[in-house]
Amino acid sequence: MDKEQNWLETARKSAGWLVVFGIVEFVAGVLSIASPFMVGLAVAVMVGVAILMSGVARLVVAFLADSFGAGAFTFLWGLIGAAIGFYMVIRPALGLASITLVVAMALFLDGIVRIVLAFKLKPVKGWGWMLGGGIASVVFAMMIGWQFPASSMWVVGTLVGFSLLSAGFTTITLAGTARRAAGTVEKAA
Repeated sequence: MDKEQNWLETARKSAGWLVVFGIVEFVAGVLSIASPFMVGLAVAVMVGVAILMSGVARLVVAFLADSFGAGAFTFLWGLIGAAIGFYMVIRPALGLASITLVVAMALFLDGIVRIVLAFKLKPVKGWGWMLGGGIASVVFAMMIGWQFPASSMWVVGTLVGFSLLSAGFTTITLAGTARRAAGTVEKAA
């Protein structure tokens, strides 16, 4: 019985913190959507720092390599990575434009794949939803492409914002479910 009581108490305590965390995520999502360019620049800088660090790590590994061939290739790859990362950090708007193009290409390819799969699944119930989602992805990718480079000012930040809104809503919902489950188990006991 102690384990159940511990679980109930933990669920009740965690639910409150989950609600707080969910609200923070939700507010961050709203702020991201309200200021997508600034969020996009922050994402570009963070990606640039990650690529820069990866490049520098490869450069270090290149000097520790046992053979010249493996070391030279690793050095070259590290140099390219470090240069790209550094460039993204000092020129985040260009980094953001690059990320926007990658997002557009990924959406386009994803949409094409879903359209093809939808037609392969055509007799199966619900195939139309897959087709609709694929078409929407292709249209969204084309919209980003037609508006490029202006689309880089809103695409990444808006996607981050919607992701945070969704995560916040999910976290708040999960907290409510945990509270209800704890209450139901407590009443049954």
